[in-house]
Amino acid sequence: MLELLFIIAFFAWLAITVLQYLAGLAAAPTLLVAALTVPVCALWRSRLLMRRAHLGFASARRRPLPPERFYWPSARRRLGRRIGLAGLVALVAWPAAIAWPARWSVAAESVAGWAAAVAAIASLAELAATVWLYVRASQLFDNLAPTALGWLRVGLYHLSDNHEFLGEEPLPRGKRVRESVY
Repeated sequence: MLELLFIIAFFAWLAITVLQYLAGLAAAPTLLVAALTVPVCALWRSRLLMRRAHLGFASARRRPLPPERFYWPSARRRLGRRIGLAGLVALVAWPAAIAWPARWSVAAESVAGWAAAVAAIASLAELAATVWLYVRASQLFDNLAPTALGWLRVGLYHLSDNHEFLGEEPLPRGKRVRESVY
């Protein structure tokens, strides 16, 4: 129990330290606006992407029907390209938004800061919406996709012998095979 309290205290201290550092940056207002607007914009963009890519099954709690299954291979490639492009724009825009913070002036540096802030917030919202939609839709086709989540689920299964991590129905106790640890 003491270890748990230590871990919680450590993460609380780490969060407070990071927040104090971020508050001291000149780009703190941009980060605050991003923290407030990115989740809302990402939710709106994910719903729009679902309609455009014919991935309405991602919001439903059911397996995709055959007509919807035919859209997934092309939609997966399109979502992958969107993830790459939004990630690249965010990778360029966020350092620019931090280097040239937006100010209440019409100077060239301030205008560049405003443009970088808008591009950074929009690209991060697009990236979050697209990644969420990609993970959600791919999990409906294969519980172990995308690969990183599959590795995590298989690892948790091996640690606990709980079939729910694999997204399968549990086997009867007589048919379960316990992995040897040694």
